[in-house]
Amino acid sequence: MKSNHFKMRWLCLLFALFTLNIQAQITVDIKNKPLKEAIKTIERSSNYSFFYNVELEGLDKLVTVKTDNASLEETMKQLLKGTNITFQRKVDNVVVLLSKQQQAAKRSRSVSGKVVDEKGEAIIGASIIVKGSSIGTSTDVDGNFTINNISDNALLVVSSIGYKKTEVPVTNENPIEIRLNEDSNLMDEVVVVGYGVQKKINLTGSVVSVDHDVLANRPIANVTTGLQGMLPGVSIVNTTSRPGDNNSSIRVRGIGTLNNSDPLILIDGVEGDMNTLNPDDIESVSVLKDAASSSIYGSRAANGVILITTRKADREVKPTVTYTGYFAMQKPTALPEMLDAVEYLTLLKEATSNVNKSWGYTQEDIDAVINGTDPNFRANTNWIKEITRDYAPQHGHNVNINGGNKNMGYYLSYGNLTTSGLMVGNGYHATRNNVRMKLNTELFDRLTIEGNVSYTDVDNWTPASSDSENSGLFYQALRSSPLTPVKFTDGQWGYGGSSANPIAQAYDGGFINYHKRETSLNFSAGLRIIDGLTAKVQYATRLVDVLRKQQQNIIQHFYPDTETPLAYTSNTSKFSQRDIAQRYQNVMAQVDYDKTIGKHSFHILAGFSQEWQLYQQMDASRQDLVSNDLHVLNAGTDLQTNSGYDNHWAIRSGFGRVNYNFNDRYLVEANLRYDLSSRFHKDHRGGYFPSASVAWRLTEESFMESTRSWLDNLKIRASYGTLGNQYTSSLYPYMALIQPSTSNMPIGGEITSSMQQSEASNNILSWESIKMTNIGLDVNLLNNRLSLTADYFIKNTDDILLKVKLPDVLGVSEPYQNAGKVQNKGWEIALAWQDKIGKDFTYGVNVTFSDVKNKVVSVGNTADDFSGDRIRAVGYPIDAFWGYKSDGLYTVDDFDYDIATNTYTPKATTPIIEEYRTKVQPGDIKYVDIDGDGKITPTEDRCYIGSAIPRYNYTIGLNAAWRGIDFSLFLQGVGKCDGYIGGMGRHAFTELANYPQKAHLDRWTWENQNPHASYPRFTYDETYNRDEFSSFWLEDASYLRVKNLQVGYTVPRKGIISKMHIENLRIYFSGENLWTFTDFFSSYDPEIPVSSGGYYPITASYSLGLSITFK
Repeated sequence: MKSNHFKMRWLCLLFALFTLNIQAQITVDIKNKPLKEAIKTIERSSNYSFFYNVELEGLDKLVTVKTDNASLEETMKQLLKGTNITFQRKVDNVVVLLSKQQQAAKRSRSVSGKVVDEKGEAIIGASIIVKGSSIGTSTDVDGNFTINNISDNALLVVSSIGYKKTEVPVTNENPIEIRLNEDSNLMDEVVVVGYGVQKKINLTGSVVSVDHDVLANRPIANVTTGLQGMLPGVSIVNTTSRPGDNNSSIRVRGIGTLNNSDPLILIDGVEGDMNTLNPDDIESVSVLKDAASSSIYGSRAANGVILITTRKADREVKPTVTYTGYFAMQKPTALPEMLDAVEYLTLLKEATSNVNKSWGYTQEDIDAVINGTDPNFRANTNWIKEITRDYAPQHGHNVNINGGNKNMGYYLSYGNLTTSGLMVGNGYHATRNNVRMKLNTELFDRLTIEGNVSYTDVDNWTPASSDSENSGLFYQALRSSPLTPVKFTDGQWGYGGSSANPIAQAYDGGFINYHKRETSLNFSAGLRIIDGLTAKVQYATRLVDVLRKQQQNIIQHFYPDTETPLAYTSNTSKFSQRDIAQRYQNVMAQVDYDKTIGKHSFHILAGFSQEWQLYQQMDASRQDLVSNDLHVLNAGTDLQTNSGYDNHWAIRSGFGRVNYNFNDRYLVEANLRYDLSSRFHKDHRGGYFPSASVAWRLTEESFMESTRSWLDNLKIRASYGTLGNQYTSSLYPYMALIQPSTSNMPIGGEITSSMQQSEASNNILSWESIKMTNIGLDVNLLNNRLSLTADYFIKNTDDILLKVKLPDVLGVSEPYQNAGKVQNKGWEIALAWQDKIGKDFTYGVNVTFSDVKNKVVSVGNTADDFSGDRIRAVGYPIDAFWGYKSDGLYTVDDFDYDIATNTYTPKATTPIIEEYRTKVQPGDIKYVDIDGDGKITPTEDRCYIGSAIPRYNYTIGLNAAWRGIDFSLFLQGVGKCDGYIGGMGRHAFTELANYPQKAHLDRWTWENQNPHASYPRFTYDETYNRDEFSSFWLEDASYLRVKNLQVGYTVPRKGIISKMHIENLRIYFSGENLWTFTDFFSSYDPEIPVSSGGYYPITASYSLGLSITFK
């Protein structure tokens, strides 16, 4: 693979040199010819055009010129040597000859005028700049302007937000009137929708999109990270920053089902994984949020649809070569601050004293820590600091080549991302390599062929024990005693007994290697049958091969300076291997017809698609490795195991859409899709998914005439439609699940293998049904400087696939049934302002705000289950927190004090969990008696206490640019969310290996009897009362984050930059996740509101980047 990367880099370099050579300058060999004939020779051999007065003195002079790829300036210097002629280079390679006297006699003048729109109304704040200079001004409130001290042949560049830029030559007319035309791009801007594109101005559904620049201008590792906060109505939660792990949660308009709530992701029309996609390859991302927009994808669109379009292979463009790259340093956004060994021993004494247990240490132990006299067993180790690097490097590089002629366009790209881990050792690192090739060929006037081939190679390495937040290195670091050293004085790995040494695990414990290779082929042909009627066919396939290897090594610990065994991290070494092969195919055909009759416009689409997927997996393992350096199964000598399975699914679909447009005023759209899914019985396999939407552009009405000077667009939208969801954990829920029996049966005197049914089937199972209503508003004001989009929606999901409880006598697990119901209600607002101050300063402000309220409406015939800490019960959000409501901490006033025995006994009127009544003391958590019976009971006093579903998501984006300097600031936040950090991440001394953090110092003590302390009294190895799930442990996980801050500079295209054919050169600094403002538990990031604290940290990054384009 390294050889391929080397070849690719040379290919890109050679192509860049070739591209520069295409821009050949002037090569001529002229001997003793009149100057005017020499000029014609130069015109024929270059792309320059010459203009001059035929009576100009010196045109008949004989000249000699010989150049080889010389610049215009070098050529003209030879050509005009010894003459009285000079030259000026104008736009579009125009060269003007004039006498030196004319050049010297050029006079300065003033120009006044007025800038108006197509209706003759004044444009305020329009920019007028003399091309090629820094001279300029802006129009006043009446549209007037004056520019002084400009030459007679000056060219004025006039621009304004919402209008096309225009260039106006200075003439003898003064004052002048400059008329700007409305920027049709704003009116004709198109958005990718299902199986096509539509004008944004004519959309009737709820669609939000971002273009290439949003992702290209930020050094991001994956697409999901770049989209966070960019799309109103789309909630993205990054659950880890582990290298190569892109396991983010994406929710479009809430959690719509009790099953899989992930949206459908299509890359160039085909299902794909956007987290392995190169962000630099993306042209646009559209999200279809309502049923009207997404119903054309039917049973797979229940949770929204994300359409990703990769960059095009444009025809008739000059070859361009673009390189973008960055180097970044990452650090954790939050880390637990562990107490040192002396503080630990002091608090341990307090915790054991509170429950009348032996401390187990003496003052001499504390002195040994302070004085360092026993570094082997009385050390002072901060395991979090030891295992975490201060910074981890990451770098990304992308090269793409784009160009084409009239008949063919091409796009070729290569991207590399390399990320190192935050934790020490050789375990954490990941690389991703992406190659993409696209061709767009017009064979003749009516037939277009497109090819799109991509290859992705992902190679991720992690330590053998790093897969889970409850077993990985960070988890082990939290459980390691500060009294244990990283290494004993004899150089062996330290060991303290309560947990494996995480540093030893990082270096010597083994590895997990995940290697994924993915090849995607996507070919299509489009035929224009007659004017307005086109047909398209597409075939796509995706080949995915994954090889996962895991090796677990034995780490043997010995007592210092002896060969006496102390402990083993594992009794045996083990090597395991998993091979996955996934094959996906998609065939699609569609016909589009466009027709306009007067003021009536129609668009009709009809199509067919078929998808197949085959998945195969093989697992094998062996133990007792003969060598840790042989990473193959044959290195194992004992306990050979193997297993495997395969599955497949298919879906066949027909779809159609009709759009009607009356005079760009009244808009109607109807969609219909019919799906057949292999997941259901043949009698219930099909489903219809219709939708309809309408829109009214009020600004096209005559009665709105008086508002057109300030109101550019006002549109009201409404839609209703149905969607489906076919996802369950089983691909064949209509078939009984048969598995090998764990016990064999004697038949005919021999032991015979047997099979048994483990899960019941359901032949009448069918789709989950989603019904969605959406009302929306689009507004553009003040020459499109200000825009507003607002939506309100109701999303009802019925017939959710659930396993409903059946009598135990059935003997097998329950089958799926169409039983549950969930509702999501919400709203979204997006506000944007874009403007210019003076001739150089542009700025913009973007604000989004959205909310979704989720609740379970029905769980079928099953009674609500309130026994757990997270519930799915009618009337509450999905996975709501269910527990006791806390009333702070018990005080001495809640107890009767016996001075003789120095004991506290709860008063009879003090509500307490009865089983803990003899143990509860002042400083323990106090619970609210909900039913008022004087007792705390789980069935009567537990209640709804919160939800981890983010509410009130908002973003604020600021951008500005001035003379090549650009600045952007992006803030992202959550207004309401409840979080819970449990286990060793929060509860010190609950278990023998849970060690205290600085956050625990705000606790109840006999010296500081604060009933509102953030932590109750310490109790060693006692879980009564304190660890009951309650609101006491819930944290406010709302936050405001500086998601991105960027400062860049684009080098002016002049001098050596221009001569090197550099079209664009930009350098920048960028920061991601720079600061977070929150009241969440300080040791952890609020973006992961629920955990036990052992996860790989979320990271912030600081980057320096470069973007350069040759053309």
